[in-house]
Amino acid sequence: MNDQYRVQDIISVMEELAPADMAESWDHVGLMIGDARAQIDKCMLALDANHEAIEACKAAGATMLVTHHPLLFAPIHTIDFQEPMGKNIRDIILNGIHVYAAHSNLDKVQGGVNTALARELGLLMPMTLEGAEIGVCGSLGNDILLRDYTQIVKSKLGTSGIILNTDQNPSVSRAFVQGGAFDESAIPILKLARVDVVVTGEMKHHHMLELEESGISVIIAGHESTERVVLPYLQKILKERLPKLSVEVFRGHNW
Repeated sequence: MNDQYRVQDIISVMEELAPADMAESWDHVGLMIGDARAQIDKCMLALDANHEAIEACKAAGATMLVTHHPLLFAPIHTIDFQEPMGKNIRDIILNGIHVYAAHSNLDKVQGGVNTALARELGLLMPMTLEGAEIGVCGSLGNDILLRDYTQIVKSKLGTSGIILNTDQNPSVSRAFVQGGAFDESAIPILKLARVDVVVTGEMKHHHMLELEESGISVIIAGHESTERVVLPYLQKILKERLPKLSVEVFRGHNW
């Protein structure tokens, strides 16, 4: 076993990229289960600490699981092995897996979820918009018809389906991307910034209508599809910073 690295070394790299104090007040990030002092030689990256990711850790011999979505989000009062959450917690502990999550802090930070999504979708010179804590804006380089850009999004993200907020096919050139669930507080800022199209994972219907009436197209590409793009970027960062650490990405069944 490579004894050079400990769980804390991985945590330190993650929190240098996405400091825990950047997380929203409602969020729960950091070490979910485990011991920061424990030795580690193989790490798995996944969106969720679900049964499939835990089984992937077991198969690969990975004893640390870094996720985007927190395993322990809301308080739990019972660990029932007959329920999925209880079974997952039991399996994590019995197999000596340490679980760490970076959530809204990884959404906000440069180099996190939305930077990865912007790069994947071809945004040039991606930047944050003042007043919009989460999301990245950038140029697509040239005008492109919405339906054509929709096909690019679908292909790049490997998503099985797309939802649009319009039946029209306007030209778009300035895009705003926000992985996962759309934060409606950004809507006034998007209008001021003259954004043509928003790409996100999910959005409430009335917000889609509001943006349509403001001349802003919306491409809904799926929560998972718009967030999992960050995992290969995290893999690269961890390998660069901890070169003797084995880091794998759990891609799931739909990737």
